[in-house]
Amino acid sequence: MSPTHPRHPPAPPAPTRREWLRCLSLFGLTLVSVFFSYGWWWGGGDPLADGEAAWGSAQFALGLMGILGAHEAGHYIVARRHGMDQTLPFFIPFPLAFGTLGAIIRLRTPPRTRSALLEMGAAGPLAGFAVAIVVLALGLADTTPHAMPELTLPWPPPAPEEPGWFVAVLNAVLEPIVGIFGEPEPGFPLTIMANPPLMDGLGWLVLGAPPGRYDELSPLGLAGWAGCFLTAMNLLPIGQLDGGHVLRAIAPRLANRVAVVGLVVVAVGGWFLWEGWTVWAFLLWMMGAWRGLPAAALAPPSLRAKVVAGFILATFIACFMPAPIELERVPFEELRFRTPDGASISPDEVRNWWESSEQAG
Repeated sequence: MSPTHPRHPPAPPAPTRREWLRCLSLFGLTLVSVFFSYGWWWGGGDPLADGEAAWGSAQFALGLMGILGAHEAGHYIVARRHGMDQTLPFFIPFPLAFGTLGAIIRLRTPPRTRSALLEMGAAGPLAGFAVAIVVLALGLADTTPHAMPELTLPWPPPAPEEPGWFVAVLNAVLEPIVGIFGEPEPGFPLTIMANPPLMDGLGWLVLGAPPGRYDELSPLGLAGWAGCFLTAMNLLPIGQLDGGHVLRAIAPRLANRVAVVGLVVVAVGGWFLWEGWTVWAFLLWMMGAWRGLPAAALAPPSLRAKVVAGFILATFIACFMPAPIELERVPFEELRFRTPDGASISPDEVRNWWESSEQAG
């Protein structure tokens, strides 16, 4: 016989003022990190000196942090409704890529039923996904179409500096390893971001067609893309990822085997699809996050929880991209280069600068 639990479990203790201060401080630091990461890595401008760059960075930061904030709030609120005591979210600033590694919530008490585990795990992705739809729909309206790649570069570029001793040693170590794979293909390296199915669908509604391969997303559009990307990674059915919680609540014994197989598949996927999958698999293994919470002895999930699991599957399909980021080497003659002021730059000038930079590095 399954254990019984009160229909309305006692509410866990409220967070202390110190916990709120820590949560809000980390949220603020992460917001700042996301703001500057977009300006310096994606926007191509200085948000401290350029008003347009600052506005783009603000849109991206508010869009992405809105998605992450909704995600963590969904986890927190639903977990408390099920009587689970947990910390407030710890947002993690990271001054590269999108400016954050997401956030974590630590459970102080385990789930009382498999329904509680499933709904707690599903609430975050569903809440974040709902906000991502709004952010992406608003952002796609400002997509800039490009039939061919067009890049904005600061020009003239700064003169290449002599590498420091650390970079020199690192290059000496990596050079024979890189040589095994041959010389890199000629051309300018261009980062291509795949369209998640949600973006394709919203593209038909907002633009009349999905964004093209070389189209330039607005800051809000990129924030929506990043929200889909992070949601899909978190919904992989592995261990303590949200997708792992959902699968464990539905089939706790099957979840252990799926977690091991899934970790291997994700790691191998880095060789054939996108290198980031291997990094993600390594991080999950190092943190022990591929091991899920114990749930086999808990009461089985309710019909409502199973319906929620169906929404989670649909969310994963709408967000998942087998190869989310691709590096394409484009011949310089097939690229358009412009300065931040809109002036054209000759491809030959860019090629000469790029080749001299590579030799200096």
